[in-house]
Amino acid sequence: MTKLAVSSGDPAGIGPDICIKAFGTKTKLKYSPVIFGDPVLFKERAKILGQKIDLQIYQGENEKYLSNDCLWIKPHNLKQPIKPGEPDSAYAGYLMDLFEDAIERTISNEFDGLVTGPINKELMNKGGAPFQGHTEVLARVSKTQKVLMMLASKDLRVALATTHISIAEVPKMITRDNLLNCLTILRDDLRTKWNIKNPCIKVLGLNPHAGDGGFIGKEDQEIIAPLVSDLNQKDFNIIGPVSADTAFIKKYDKQKVDAILAMFHDQGLPVIKTLGFGKLVNITLGLPFIRTSVDHGTAYDMAGSDQVDESSMLEAANLAALITSYQ
Repeated sequence: MTKLAVSSGDPAGIGPDICIKAFGTKTKLKYSPVIFGDPVLFKERAKILGQKIDLQIYQGENEKYLSNDCLWIKPHNLKQPIKPGEPDSAYAGYLMDLFEDAIERTISNEFDGLVTGPINKELMNKGGAPFQGHTEVLARVSKTQKVLMMLASKDLRVALATTHISIAEVPKMITRDNLLNCLTILRDDLRTKWNIKNPCIKVLGLNPHAGDGGFIGKEDQEIIAPLVSDLNQKDFNIIGPVSADTAFIKKYDKQKVDAILAMFHDQGLPVIKTLGFGKLVNITLGLPFIRTSVDHGTAYDMAGSDQVDESSMLEAANLAALITSYQ
């Protein structure tokens, strides 16, 4: 059975809650999730949530079959008590150690894929653990030169040419080499991870109206359009650059679009999050293993509440297990 490492995220946020609700209720799953976290915290949080869980300690890779009748924990013990909704930058190093352990065990094939819960970037950096985001840590630990962040729903996939950088820095990253790497990773992973033989990728313009023929910025005409033209002469199927304000209107598409490449974080993600928040999955493409994540943050104000929605965690784990079946 597919075995997934699950990094539980910030212990003061809803990460433990969604893990308990998704995997601790004896749900019949087609895969075995193992939560990386503090067993004591999980027992305390389950009690707060009113959830009865059979918590079992995961001992290592020799356990080939893990029953879904219990909640498996790979222990990472906190040095301090944690109350829901009360984050503390003192455990930033603990969170980084937990996350890196989950990555390394997945790289070593102890696990078939990695699913991650939410982490607060501000807390991590205040606690002395430099952290731009999960994507950047995944690339560093796996020694992957280039990775690509993508959010996916049932009907839409949006990848990002740039991720967690200032908007002022974005134009500097819109280079032929960067976009070529992004489009190659996106095409290749759509083929291998989703079994799409000839994926159609729509590329958004950087500027309003994709530059309006060069009157609103030159990047679209001088960088993006020539690259798209060149790649379409090779083994690619690309549309663009397309004005972002109409790019998501499906009735204008002449063929089925399999993914969209946005130029920056807040160009593509507000659309897909508005359409499918809570049902989205964050996927890191280009890695030598499968990694998915929830589409939301730590939500400290909801931690320890039975109103917490575990849907995104289940979607992320389900997709990770599905993709591994294609490999």
